[in-house]
Amino acid sequence: MTKTGWTMRLGEACVLALAVAAFSAVPTALRTSGAGGTLLDGLLVGTAALLPVVTLSIVLLRAAGRGLRGVIGAGAGPTAALGIALWIGLALPALAVLAGLLKALTHHRGLGGATFGMLGAFVVVACALVARRMVEAGQGLVARGVRPLYVAAGGAVVSVLPLLVVAAWLYRASGGAGAASVSAALVDLAIAVLATALVASIELSDKLLKLASAFGVPFAAVVMIAASARLESYPPLGRAVQAGGGLAATMLSALERWTDRDGDGMGAHFGGGDCDEGDPRRHPGAEDVPGDGIDQDCSGADTPRAEPPPKAPAAPGAAPPPSSGSPAPAAPAPASAPAGKALDPSRPDILLITLDTVRADHTSVYGYDQKTTPHLEELAAKGVVFDHAYATGSDTQRALAPLVSGKPLSQTPHNRREWPTLADEIDTVAERMKRAGYATAAVVSFTWLSEDRGFAQGFDRFEPVYREEHPERSVTGALATRAALSVLEDLGKKDAPIFLWIHLFDAHERYLEHAGLRFGRGQPGLYDGEIAFVDKQIGQIAAFVSKWSRASRVAWVVHGSHGEGFDEHGEKGHGSELYEEMIRVPLVVALPGGRPGRFAEGAVSTLDVAPTVLALGNAPLDGVSGISLLPHARLEANTPRRPPVLAYASKRVALIDWPLKLMVIERKKQNRNFLFDLEADPRETKDLSADRPDDVAKLVKLASEIAPSP
Repeated sequence: MTKTGWTMRLGEACVLALAVAAFSAVPTALRTSGAGGTLLDGLLVGTAALLPVVTLSIVLLRAAGRGLRGVIGAGAGPTAALGIALWIGLALPALAVLAGLLKALTHHRGLGGATFGMLGAFVVVACALVARRMVEAGQGLVARGVRPLYVAAGGAVVSVLPLLVVAAWLYRASGGAGAASVSAALVDLAIAVLATALVASIELSDKLLKLASAFGVPFAAVVMIAASARLESYPPLGRAVQAGGGLAATMLSALERWTDRDGDGMGAHFGGGDCDEGDPRRHPGAEDVPGDGIDQDCSGADTPRAEPPPKAPAAPGAAPPPSSGSPAPAAPAPASAPAGKALDPSRPDILLITLDTVRADHTSVYGYDQKTTPHLEELAAKGVVFDHAYATGSDTQRALAPLVSGKPLSQTPHNRREWPTLADEIDTVAERMKRAGYATAAVVSFTWLSEDRGFAQGFDRFEPVYREEHPERSVTGALATRAALSVLEDLGKKDAPIFLWIHLFDAHERYLEHAGLRFGRGQPGLYDGEIAFVDKQIGQIAAFVSKWSRASRVAWVVHGSHGEGFDEHGEKGHGSELYEEMIRVPLVVALPGGRPGRFAEGAVSTLDVAPTVLALGNAPLDGVSGISLLPHARLEANTPRRPPVLAYASKRVALIDWPLKLMVIERKKQNRNFLFDLEADPRETKDLSADRPDDVAKLVKLASEIAPSP
């Protein structure tokens, strides 16, 4: 046998450890994907997290194996490795069960620890004896002619099965609360331990050994550096890995806490969101003091001072207060007006359709070369297209909350959870519409938009279609369309005007193929197919409305929630940046008897959707942010120019004063500013901040003067 130095042994261990870590990281990748990350990112981070431990384990096991073979003979290596794997696979779940029983039955730490030590030693010895008998039984099967591969596979199943049973028992016993991460960690540990024990006995050929010696350590270092860089550049990935749970998530969480220098329980790296490691009073979840100029909760902006509470609803039969920017409201009717009462022509039926994760430049109504939105084009032919419409943020929370509250998320009362619950005190858009006499309904497709998170406030009917299909794993568009048509059919039999919010989610990752909707290969092609599928739902709703008895009184407001990046600026997905691909969205408003046109004089915001809906329904606008777009949608002459719009992401803010766009990356010492001329450079390839400092200074001042957005 060829002698090897320590460099060859380390390189060989790194190569074997990379294979084991990548295989063991597959569950982490799947859980990360389910928690909002991507499969490849989860695989990369999981591999890097496990790699040092697995490498060290392989080095130690191979050293122990050499010593073991020196004692019991050179031929015992593979058999000994199999015995160790079986021993570990049996002992870990047995110890986990013992620990669980002692925790439930013993409340004295000293007594419980001593009992665990004594009984644990007995359990470990007993498992070693059982593992030895199993190895002997396997050897007997091989001697009778059974292939060693089958015996090894059976041994692996026997080793993993107890851990899986214990994991399932823990999860079921707790109802999924708390023990889910323990179960995931046990499964990960079982896979990693067994794979490590089996791989540790593999001997590479001389040729492979030389390659491993040359490239093993550098390649392992590249994986570690790439994972660290990805986590640092995209903090939501670390949060997604930790949310998924498991062994890699536990290690990542420990690394995050290691970066916690100010003792507030949160680090600034490895998925931690601490924005100031020198001040323990500033971290995610901290109580933000409104209006003090300090962002205590690291949300990206200081919470403004509380506004006066909204006025109490008017007594039944009283007229609602007049609203700024809209005609004086008519006397409100109940949500279901008495039969035979004529509908008020000044208050149309309103269909608000939210296209989740649809960017403007991938829709044919905005000139995309693929015919992705023919039905939206037909609708736009009857209304106004807003050429420069922007989301309030590139993440779902900031993008959707204003549709319900009428205010940016930072000004909307909510708790500090990552997916917040909206407070009951909010005077929602639906509640305002209901007081104005509208029958209100919502069809929602994403799990966050739930009744227990406060999104059902003010809706007479609230239809969450995600109870039938998981929106991030399956197709919900057809379910949402079916529910929306059912709502229209039922409410159309009543005399009250209708406000219906329809949320279509399918363009959100993950992207699925739909029959007859193919637009190219790769993720962008699948994404275009999802947009076309969502557009198909608009077509089905429009076809129903065209034959409806109330067709002539329907007002349409259709918009994207936020966009989606495909590495145009080094980022994929959404939520991290504020480039055009992530925040520029489609916005079409078609009014009864309206004329077609386009509004291109300035930028508008999805923050304007709520006041536009309220103005359509003659509902009160007091305390609502944004500006009604009705004058623009009616193509009125001399409409006032809408002020510049703001959009936010974590530690980033963008101000669009068309055609100029200022992007600010917030830093501890000095912010980094970018300036783009969107008319001359729509893809944002050239930063003009150094060439046009006066424009930068003007826009920075302008941003400080505008009321804070999310």
